[in-house]
Amino acid sequence: GLTQFEIAGRQLSLSNEKGRCVLNRAGDPPVKMDMQWPCRFSENKQLNVRIEDHRQSLVFMVERSVPMPAPSTDCLTDLQAVRLFKGQLEIAPSIRVGGCGPGLWDQKLFIWYFAKETLKKVS
Repeated sequence: GLTQFEIAGRQLSLSNEKGRCVLNRAGDPPVKMDMQWPCRFSENKQLNVRIEDHRQSLVFMVERSVPMPAPSTDCLTDLQAVRLFKGQLEIAPSIRVGGCGPGLWDQKLFIWYFAKETLKKVS
């Protein structure tokens, strides 16, 4: 899966730290994600990292899918959105969905947390 890409001129990568998924960005301390390793960046139909442009910020997703025990053919997938806003990375809480990744997840899964946060700031 996709474990590295460049955004806004800086390299991002995912790595394994004692069984946990960790997000690394050059020049910043590593961020432990709310999921186990292995994890990956969500991708678009062209198999590149999917980036959603939302209210002057860029949002991407880290995901991890685990197959459920047989006879099920489904998976449990952890999704955690990350926003790059004014040069800072902001991490949303993780959510768990039924379905196998990598998937073309609904845009709402990328932006729900940040959209809600924006509404709070406005009111």
